[in-house]
Amino acid sequence: MNWSDFADTTRRDTMASERFPSWALALVLALGTVVAVPAADRQLTDDHRYKRDPVFLNARTLIYVVQARPEQLQLLRLDLSGGKPRPIHKDETRSELEPAVSRDGRFLAFLQSRSAASVGMVIEDTRSKKTAEIPPASGFSGMRSPAFSPDGKRVLYVFAEGGRQKVFSCDTSAGDRKVLVDTSGICNWPSVSPDGRVLLFGSTRDGNYEIYTASATDGSGIRRLTIDRSQDVRPRFSPDGRRVVFVSNRDGNREIYVMDSDGAGVKRVTENSERDDFPTWHPDGKRIVYVSERKGRFDLRLRDVP
Repeated sequence: MNWSDFADTTRRDTMASERFPSWALALVLALGTVVAVPAADRQLTDDHRYKRDPVFLNARTLIYVVQARPEQLQLLRLDLSGGKPRPIHKDETRSELEPAVSRDGRFLAFLQSRSAASVGMVIEDTRSKKTAEIPPASGFSGMRSPAFSPDGKRVLYVFAEGGRQKVFSCDTSAGDRKVLVDTSGICNWPSVSPDGRVLLFGSTRDGNYEIYTASATDGSGIRRLTIDRSQDVRPRFSPDGRRVVFVSNRDGNREIYVMDSDGAGVKRVTENSERDDFPTWHPDGKRIVYVSERKGRFDLRLRDVP
């Protein structure tokens, strides 16, 4: 499978298995969600290429992934005040995706691969330009979703070991690797609260993808936040830890939602006949950037969150 296959797969409404590199979706309608009032919305890109994984380097700068060529996904850097997106790395022999940035902006973690079936994780010190790596495992590695602890000292990620994806952590030199969450089903998208106490993640432990919390120290005390027949995926804590943004197909297609950090007060943020996906919080905690598909074209949008 090459990267063009991967990109084509992600363009379908697919969520059910969420294994790397492809997944499947069963569309299920659900009731009882509050629809948020229309909010200010600004389009940030206009090249319409396939995009994913936006994340803020700081309040002015965004990093995201674009399909540069059919066989390559590339990290780009975008200044929100203007200018054209610029590649972060110029290596055209590898694909890079799922970037994560430490709170102080010093470290950048991302997945890197020469093929869709062999993916490793790179941790780059943006000051010294030194890198550390967890290399691809043999065969299908299942490496996914890097995220930093609030103090920037550890990187969380998921890895398919022993037949299922577990949540791991390592230090910024890619050493001291530890299992944080090992539960039934598939785990994905770890995110740690700003105070470092709570781990947020998605899991299929109860059948479909739902959102859970656990202790960020040892993975204990797992608690389910969403209870829905749909697929609830890609959760992220807001900068103040009070809210969670996530993606769900509970109203038919992929849309973006927010809820309180205890799972209450679910609100729908976007309403689009196609799909809205890959949300990330702006550092001000009042807005999100996400990937929106309109007439088969993909662009980044910046939107207020009520």
